[in-house]
Amino acid sequence: MAKVETYTHLFELPLEDTALLIIDMQNDFCHPDGFNGSELNLDLTSIRAIIPSIQTLLDWSRKLGLMVIFTRESHPPNLSDLTSSKQQRYTNAGSPIGELGKMGRFLVQGEKGVEIIDELRPLPHEIQLDKPAHSCFVNTQLDHKLQNQNITHLIIVGVTTQCCVLATYRHASDLGYYCLLLDDCCATFDRADHDATIRILQSEGGVLGWVAHSSMLYHDSLAH
Repeated sequence: MAKVETYTHLFELPLEDTALLIIDMQNDFCHPDGFNGSELNLDLTSIRAIIPSIQTLLDWSRKLGLMVIFTRESHPPNLSDLTSSKQQRYTNAGSPIGELGKMGRFLVQGEKGVEIIDELRPLPHEIQLDKPAHSCFVNTQLDHKLQNQNITHLIIVGVTTQCCVLATYRHASDLGYYCLLLDDCCATFDRADHDATIRILQSEGGVLGWVAHSSMLYHDSLAH
C-alpha cells in the first residue's frame, strides 16, 4: 500500500487495484498539425509541456504492471452518437465536430487526429477507449472494464484540465472510485483555467478529492 502526500490529505494507493487513466492525449488536441493547433491556432505550449511528465508516469506505471487506459474524444464517421447540444456548443466555439483539418475530420474515429500522440504510443494490450462525451464514463464500458479488473483507485492525467479531466474526475468520484489527479501531468490552453480547476478540486477542505505532484507519487510509492 503506497501512501502519497497530496496538497490536502494523505492518499492511500493500493497499486494492485489502481489504473492509470490518460485522457485525450490525441493529435487533434496535442499535435501542432491537429485541429486545435492548425485550424484554431491555439497555443499548445502548456499542452506540449506535460508530455515528458506523462511519459515518465507511463513508464512507471508499466513497470509496476498497472492497468493503463487511453481515452480519445471521438465519434463515428456518421456522427451518430453526437448530441445536437454538443455539436452546437463546439460550433459556437469555432470547432465544429466533423470539420476537415490537416489530420482529417475533427474528432472523427479513423482519422489521424483522433490517434494518441506518438510520444505516448499505447502498447498493444493497453486499452484505447473512444468516448463521445467529456466524462469517460458516459456511454462507454469504462466502469464495467474497471470493475472486471477489481480497480478501485484511479490516477487521472491528460487534457484539458477544466473540461474532460475534471468531468471524468468528478464522475469517477461519484461512482465511488478513489481518484488522484497529478497536476503536473494535466494542462489546458489557458493556464488560468488549469489553476482554477486545481483550486476547485482542493476546495472545501478536500471534499472533492486529492491532487498531487507526480514526484510525490514516485517518492511515496517507492518508500512504502
